Amino acid sequence: MSVVKRKRKESQFEVFHHFYKVRKEMTDLLLRDFGYSSKKSEEYLVKIFGGRKYEELTEDEKKHHDYRNAKTKAFEEWFIVDQRQAVMDSLRSIQEHLFVANSIYPYYKEELIERRIHQDRAIGQCNRLLQELQYGIETLPVDIGAYLRFAEGIEKEIELIKGWRKSDNKFKFTE
Repeated sequence: MSVVKRKRKESQFEVFHHFYKVRKEMTDLLLRDFGYSSKKSEEYLVKIFGGRKYEELTEDEKKHHDYRNAKTKAFEEWFIVDQRQAVMDSLRSIQEHLFVANSIYPYYKEELIERRIHQDRAIGQCNRLLQELQYGIETLPVDIGAYLRFAEGIEKEIELIKGWRKSDNKFKFTE
């Protein structure tokens, strides 16, 4: 007799399946420069100054224009590249800790402790990834709503890892 699908517990491997899904979505976000558009930024700059040419602006407006222009160039030249690298490092670290933890089948209590350490580190890297995304949202002029699904995906990954960690309590050791 089989169990109805909606009543089944999630597989331990759901941690890995979900991680690959999150990683794929995050990679797509990175390929789109976090949703940042220099074209939209330029259009906003034109809108701010009412479509006037640079020569028609006052000295204060020129300073503001130059500041905004420099900020846009900095986003394109180094900020997005740096943030992309930080996110990729975090994703790779999560994957590393998940696979190392999965490769340890505990026969001894010490092996279970080592496995748990890697699970904890994967959770820590998930939290680091959330913080990197939060920083990107606060710094870049992007749509915050577009980031909610990424945050929810990472939160679900954390819950799946915690569930996996809890299921390891089934291992009993004699001392």
